[in-house]
Amino acid sequence: MPKMDIYQDPSQDMRRRKWRIAITYALTMPLAAGTLALTLALMAIFMVLGFFTVGLILLAVGLVFYGLIVWTTLRDEEQIRKVLIDELYPERSADLRKLRGRYASIMQEALDDRKRIERAVRESPEALQRALVDTLEQVGVITDTIYEIAYKAQALEESLKPVNEARERQEIAQLSQAIRMSQDPYLRQQYQETLETKQELLENMARIRNGLERWHAQLQRAATTMDNLYSQVLMLRSAEIRNLTEASDVVTQSLRQQVEELRMTNKAMDEVFSGR
Repeated sequence: MPKMDIYQDPSQDMRRRKWRIAITYALTMPLAAGTLALTLALMAIFMVLGFFTVGLILLAVGLVFYGLIVWTTLRDEEQIRKVLIDELYPERSADLRKLRGRYASIMQEALDDRKRIERAVRESPEALQRALVDTLEQVGVITDTIYEIAYKAQALEESLKPVNEARERQEIAQLSQAIRMSQDPYLRQQYQETLETKQELLENMARIRNGLERWHAQLQRAATTMDNLYSQVLMLRSAEIRNLTEASDVVTQSLRQQVEELRMTNKAMDEVFSGR
């Protein structure tokens, strides 16, 4: 299998971000930073003592060593790959204290699956780890989006609690009777407008509850996808796969579809909150 470029990525922004992370790490790692600090300190000492030429020579030599350390670090692909994975796909933990009931359960399940997947990938052969870098990114996006949807769905569900549907229906019945009994056109118009407002409220609540159930079902599906992904990673580890890149691309493509569906759901919930 051809060797993969650790900076390879379909997104130009992601490639640039990987380079920034790698260069920052190489420039600031303890050995490099220590060499630079020692060089500057010795140069300052000699210049204070009046040995300007010696100080400049030490600076030049120190910078050469510093550059060699940085260059050697950037060529250590195994170490840079680990740095990129840790920086780009950290084991972020959503604040489960903000979720309750079924939403907390789904989020906890997704986070547990994410940790299992990340651990399984890190314990895999190097070739498989590289092939699944994009998969790890999608796993992170899925868990983050699950949390966003769960948090918004919970907030929307709680916003419905103050509405007493039974009382609203009773008032609708009373308004309907008042419209039939009233002889005053103005009063009938006022009753009718109030009635339509309350009917619209109940209709909106019914649509929101239906949407909540659909979103909850999608969250459960996303959590199941994470569970299935773990088994797929284990299968890739144990199978003799000639074209590892192609096999991992199938897994990643499936995750991307799930990510897109979750993003559309998240957008739909934003529209609900914005009143659209």
